Amino acid sequence: MTPSERKRQNKAKPEGFADLEALVKDLFEAQGQSYFEWLHQQHQAQVLDFNLKNKGIIASLAKEKEA
Repeated sequence: MTPSERKRQNKAKPEGFADLEALVKDLFEAQGQSYFEWLHQQHQAQVLDFNLKNKGIIASLAKEKEA
């Protein structure tokens, strides 16, 4: 498998993803909650975690940009 094939394969949604996503959306809706708000919070948590793990590098790049 070539690197480009692996890259495409990693971006593909897993088998059955759409069915499970629809079910989860229905569950959230039944509870009066927003699936998309929850998903947004998950995305924010991932970005925050990444930033905290890489804060030294990010600070260094910011200082370079200022100079």
